[in-house]
Amino acid sequence: MLKRNLAVLVLVGALLAGGAYAWAQTGDSSTTAPAAPSGQQAPAKGGQKGGRANGYLKRVVHGDLIVRGKDGFQNVTYDRGTEDGVSNNTLTITRPDGKKVSVKLTSDTKYKGVKDASQLQAGKPTLVVSKDGNALIVGQRSGDKNGAAPGGQS
Repeated sequence: MLKRNLAVLVLVGALLAGGAYAWAQTGDSSTTAPAAPSGQQAPAKGGQKGGRANGYLKRVVHGDLIVRGKDGFQNVTYDRGTEDGVSNNTLTITRPDGKKVSVKLTSDTKYKGVKDASQLQAGKPTLVVSKDGNALIVGQRSGDKNGAAPGGQS
């Protein structure tokens, strides 16, 4: 039962990590969409269908999610922000809304973008999926391509 639930949480985390990675790869820091002439719809960002949804998702900083497992539903929490550091197996991030979030890193914590907790770097964009204060998934880009700053354009 625990393995099935963990598998579902890992899947949800992988989806969130993929979204976070996409968020981290975007170089557009504007918060508004370009205006289209009246009667016309603005093209999706990057010419892709569903570009508007990506714009909303990259703005998400916190969420309480209910995920379905084979044995029922579970509550997990999603937080995105900038890592403050890791101390005594506790990861602390500061969300864009100013709230600090601390979660315990356990032997069951999965990492996306980095191998383990030793590779997490303070000051980098980080996302966390947690349950009952324990981190299930921690995502952080390991390195920047072409020396670009996180979220910047190369």
